[in-house]
Amino acid sequence: MKISNLNARIEIQASHSTRDEIGNWKEEWETFHTCFAFVDSRGQSGGEVAVAGLVVDHSDLIFTIRYTPVLKDMTTNAHRILFQSDLYDIKRVDFMNYKNETLKLYAKKVER
Repeated sequence: MKISNLNARIEIQASHSTRDEIGNWKEEWETFHTCFAFVDSRGQSGGEVAVAGLVVDHSDLIFTIRYTPVLKDMTTNAHRILFQSDLYDIKRVDFMNYKNETLKLYAKKVER
């Protein structure tokens, strides 16, 4: 992969649970890693769909990033991506044959 293709800034966030003063659990997200990525929608389902009279965006994206040892324990349920002020849930992490060069993160846009 050419390094010049990594032209979009993304933020990978990690979740952690905290307790408030009366004992309720609350999930909080904090920045885990920031990097540049190649963003692609090729081969992914997506687009806009009309549901109950509303237009809902079902955008799926593929983020290709450089591997770093910090990301070796990344999971789909504890991490998400912030890209252009939109949140994306990570659906699959592809370590690209474990060559420790690149990672592909398959993500779906979060509806807010």
